Amino acid sequence: MLEKYLEKQEIVTNLLLNEKKNNKIVQAYLFVSNDKSFLMQYSLDFAKEIICDEYDEKVSNQIDDNIYPELKIIESSNGTIKKEQLLELQESFSVKPVLGNKLVYIIDGAEDLNSAAANTILKFLEEPSDDIVAILLTDNLQKVLSTVKSRCQIITFNNDKRSDNIIFENYKKIYNEDEYNEETFNYLTANILEIIKKIDLKKIKTYIYYKTEISDIYKDKRDYIFLFDFILYFYYDMLNFKLHRDLMYMNKYTDYIEALDQENTFGSITKKLQVIENTKNNLETNMNLKLLMDDFIIKMSEV
Repeated sequence: MLEKYLEKQEIVTNLLLNEKKNNKIVQAYLFVSNDKSFLMQYSLDFAKEIICDEYDEKVSNQIDDNIYPELKIIESSNGTIKKEQLLELQESFSVKPVLGNKLVYIIDGAEDLNSAAANTILKFLEEPSDDIVAILLTDNLQKVLSTVKSRCQIITFNNDKRSDNIIFENYKKIYNEDEYNEETFNYLTANILEIIKKIDLKKIKTYIYYKTEISDIYKDKRDYIFLFDFILYFYYDMLNFKLHRDLMYMNKYTDYIEALDQENTFGSITKKLQVIENTKNNLETNMNLKLLMDDFIIKMSEV
């Protein structure tokens, strides 16, 4: 069932097929791609592989029609996956599989787990049953809680779908539709790219730049959410560039990544990603925005 993906997803597909062959299927996977519809189809085909030892047309059709009782799909509603959805899942999966080898659940939009839902799923992931396999899907790995990521085997797929518009789509989600426009978006992204360049090239001198310019542009929490999201995407793709993998978010800004590649090692990029994630977490605690930015630039300059 997965063999049809060997041409375009050779590494990932061989990995999963070998895990099945050697009885090494793990309890939780996190599938990453900028093409969410592809991820869902691949996940359903992977579920067929682990539920049945050999191809079963009836089971396959039931899975495709979303009526197979031992496969559950959890989807976000209005950008949120709620605790109640996962409690219902746990209740329905409190029994052993009867029809197939495994009970499988798919969470479409792992980045949309709210804090209550995340705590619920963490308990489920921390106490895995050999009979249950979780497949979490995301097109935004950096927005998935680190506690969730640490409990999953992360599988990153080659991207067939162009990702040039992902940053703009994120911008539209942050700002109300009547408040965003492409001109402002282009202005902000150009500004953030300059901030990143100054952080990498000028280090602590960026602090002076911040004092005179950044505070005039970024005024409320939404501005800072977009700022830190963009920087997170940038360094994540710089890590992809270092590892000779396809870029997921920054195809339009490859020249910036290439220009700053020599300023960053694999180790420094991972440290910067941790600084950015910690800053985003502090942003959620309503920390003073000016102090937050001061602390961010100082820590980024020290890496």
